[in-house]
Amino acid sequence: MKGFFKYFLASFLAVCVALVVLTLIGLGSITALISASPEVVKLKPNTVLILDLNRRVTERSIDNPLEIFDYQSMGLETTLGLYDIIHNLQRAAKDPNIDGILLKTGLTGPGISTVDEIREALVSFKKAGKFVVSYSEIYTQGSYYLASMADAVFLNPEGILEFRGLRSDVMFFKKALEKIGVEVQVIREGRYKSAVEPFLQESMSEYSKEQTMAYLDAVWSRMLAGIGEDRKISKDELNRLADGWIARTPDAALKSKLIDSLLYEDQVNEVLKTKTGLISTEKLRTVSIMDYTLASTPASKEYTPDRIAIIYGTGTISMESSGSQSIGSELAQTFAKARKDAKIKAIVFRINSPGGDALASEIIRREVELTSAVKPVIVSMGDVAGSGGYWIATPGTKIVAGYTSLTGSIGAFGLIPNMQKLLTDKIGITFDGVETNKLAGTGSLFRPMTEMEKAVFDDQLTQTYNHFLQHVSKTRKMTTAEVDAIGQGRIWAGVTAKDKGLIDEIGGLQKAIEMAAAEAGLKSWRIRELPVMKNPLSEILSQFGGKSSPAESMLAREIPAIREIKEIMTGGKIQARVPFRIDIN
Repeated sequence: MKGFFKYFLASFLAVCVALVVLTLIGLGSITALISASPEVVKLKPNTVLILDLNRRVTERSIDNPLEIFDYQSMGLETTLGLYDIIHNLQRAAKDPNIDGILLKTGLTGPGISTVDEIREALVSFKKAGKFVVSYSEIYTQGSYYLASMADAVFLNPEGILEFRGLRSDVMFFKKALEKIGVEVQVIREGRYKSAVEPFLQESMSEYSKEQTMAYLDAVWSRMLAGIGEDRKISKDELNRLADGWIARTPDAALKSKLIDSLLYEDQVNEVLKTKTGLISTEKLRTVSIMDYTLASTPASKEYTPDRIAIIYGTGTISMESSGSQSIGSELAQTFAKARKDAKIKAIVFRINSPGGDALASEIIRREVELTSAVKPVIVSMGDVAGSGGYWIATPGTKIVAGYTSLTGSIGAFGLIPNMQKLLTDKIGITFDGVETNKLAGTGSLFRPMTEMEKAVFDDQLTQTYNHFLQHVSKTRKMTTAEVDAIGQGRIWAGVTAKDKGLIDEIGGLQKAIEMAAAEAGLKSWRIRELPVMKNPLSEILSQFGGKSSPAESMLAREIPAIREIKEIMTGGKIQARVPFRIDIN
């Protein structure tokens, strides 16, 4: 029997070692495939560039397999980086082989401010004398806003056009938490700081409704202005169409002049052949936006060592990053290195973040401040750059935001769950202990806070809010009273934030790059994207030892509220974060 166990254990260990070795070999193979230099794409004249946005659009392209792995399809989900999209559209406008663009959209797509940036890039492309045609089976309101700038908008004869106005819903957890015996203890600075309301209430406060409605109005006004100008339809008529969802059927959409024709995709291809001068028997020449990245471009006549760095701050802010879609305090080191790099003449700090941990935000803010003292730092705000996302933006030389960028939310909150009822009444676990001083147990999850502890947290939160006010006051040339009047946790659309003095210019990433070049006195430059993306194999191995399981990652992607609950509950005692979630439907 001893011999049996001996051989069994040896065999078991051998199998484990073999599995580890095979896993490493497999991961190495994946990394090799990802890192392999792809072939250059050669284009023929009269080619149509396919811009398919029915996929995830991120701030920068992601090549980490674990971040783009779809656990439902068991395949890799391709992503498009915003800078890559804009840069390729600029190249295509000058490319004699590209005649025009076929824009394809669908149910998924980027946020409204990102849509605005892509739309502006497409408008610039058209100015080069080239066409843009749009086709989809389903137009969401965001994708239709984007498509409305096209020379022709086509819809499948059985397709759907959603044009019915905007709505924002918030999910509340107070009653669910009460049922399992969890009380969330909250202290906040700012009456508009509604990030904590889902844990405290069963419906939106009047302050939350006020700020959310103001933001929706700004977004809807922007959409109506763009659609109305390109489709030659008045604002009143567009609102009439939306009020009754009159264009919900293909025939009604055509009659309302929101689209130009009802065509199948093969018929659209025939239209494109005509536009590119091909006869019907010839094959349509196309190239995807992703493959176009690999297309050869004429060599630049002038070489320049001067660089503009785009430093990305994407996702929730915490003390430690969990991937390319989160911001860790280590982003501060990226700024420190860029500051000392003599080849980097200016920086564009691209922020797409709802905020998060106040301490991590301050660590990053300090390095941005030191960097902006020696070279230009132009902040470019994406879909959202509020609360902690605005905190880290404050030292920028100039701040640029999209018309609909969600920003502001100058405020802070503290959140500590009390799980005593859950553990004691529901499960039967009790806790007891001793302490040397009255506040030694502050922050315990196993009992309610004492009045003395609440006073300490309130004082700490007040200090954090005052520091936030001071940072904004110093950089935006306002008094703290003026900042407080537009603070209190209130969110603002970019267009309103400019009126309030919180940003300098309305525009996207490309405008920020041009402003950075002007500030640095550059006539030519190269772009460098930072932080440097980790080697895929290293990233995979680090994520295997991470805190999130594949199942949790999948749930977080499909149900974003799950991820955001976790981020708020584990995001530090003091947080600067925008309202819990604003979903626009």
